[in-house]
Amino acid sequence: MGEKRKPDRRRTLVFSSLAVILLLLAVGAWRLMEASRSTGRVPRAPAEEKAQAAEASVQTGPQEVEGEAVHPGSEAGADTGRVKAVPKDTVSLNPQTVKLSDIRTEPVQYRRLAKEIQTVGEITYDERRVKVVSAWIGGRIDRLYVDFTGVVVRKGDPLADIYSPQLVSTQQEYLLALETKERMEAGGNEEAIQSASDLLNATRLRLLLWGISERQIDEMEKTWRINPQMTIHAPIGGTVIEKRVSEGQYVKTGDPLYTIVDLSVVWALADVYEFEMAWVKRGQKVSIATPAYPGKRFTGKVSFIDPFLDTKTRSVKVRMDVANARLKLKPGMFVEVKLKIPLEKQKPVLSIPYTAVLDTGVRKLVYVELEKGRYKPVEVRVGPRAGGYVPVLSGLKEGEEIVVSANYLIDSQSTIGGGTTGGFGGSLGGGHKGMN
Repeated sequence: MGEKRKPDRRRTLVFSSLAVILLLLAVGAWRLMEASRSTGRVPRAPAEEKAQAAEASVQTGPQEVEGEAVHPGSEAGADTGRVKAVPKDTVSLNPQTVKLSDIRTEPVQYRRLAKEIQTVGEITYDERRVKVVSAWIGGRIDRLYVDFTGVVVRKGDPLADIYSPQLVSTQQEYLLALETKERMEAGGNEEAIQSASDLLNATRLRLLLWGISERQIDEMEKTWRINPQMTIHAPIGGTVIEKRVSEGQYVKTGDPLYTIVDLSVVWALADVYEFEMAWVKRGQKVSIATPAYPGKRFTGKVSFIDPFLDTKTRSVKVRMDVANARLKLKPGMFVEVKLKIPLEKQKPVLSIPYTAVLDTGVRKLVYVELEKGRYKPVEVRVGPRAGGYVPVLSGLKEGEEIVVSANYLIDSQSTIGGGTTGGFGGSLGGGHKGMN
């Protein structure tokens, strides 16, 4: 009986020991979890703690210990990483990092700035230089001198001959009135002479209103011959863009025959976006280029700004008058339009390259170089962009060296160290969470 009880006692002792060990482990784990909750720090393995400490010694910014700025993991500010011990709100990079990151600076200085708007447009004809040639009297088209579109005509060139019975009878009336007047002047009284003169003048006026020229009437008086056809002449010089009649066709008074456009001056219609409309004014000079003539530019000026906004494209049509003496610009051509608007009436303004400005969404920052490899963020106010520069309204002085390239790297270092932009998540929106 004694031998059988010994294994039972051993088994009980083993189970009791295991229960005590498990209880101790549970208590230890509970205390460790309570400690992590109170400090907000997640427990890590020793190897992971060492790796994190090594990473922090390279990446994090300066910390203050007893009033001195020291680098984590270093001894009293020794240079063991990219970021050195620097005063608050400044970032310092070692020379190797500056070189590899291609950090470049430029001085703040006064420049003559000009706002440049680039857009596209289309050439069309000047609506004020369009003439429609119509039939001033009904009749039959006997001859066309211009029988296709695209012909360039000069003012006064013949376009068509029209036969009209009404014109023939009026010419006969004119010659009859002329003969009557001459007879009255030979032996009539003053009242008869005046009546004959009034009839002659009324008939002459009717011929002039029908398009018969003074020269043609004088020729008819000399020869006493009636011209059964009336020649229609071009009212302006230009290009015939429309022909609406053919030989032998009968027309009525007012029917259009031709449309002529003077293309010596054309319009360029361009779309300017809503946010750029404040810069565009009437009378501004524009430069126009077209792929048809590489390297050649045409000059024009803004003549009209459409009062309505296109709600689909959020743009406004701007019309420009462009000289076209050699008729190189043709309606329908696509063109590139550049408007250059000087700022501050051609006076130099304090300005910086637009690449130097970091917009955090809350404020705008520029990094000023205090010395080689050491930078300080400065909040600035800037005006609208003009080309590659922006005018400085406040925050900088002439001669200060500012970072114009790789400033996002400097800002990221400031963010990692909880620097100037860290409170806003940095310019890249990362913050501590993004880096971890």
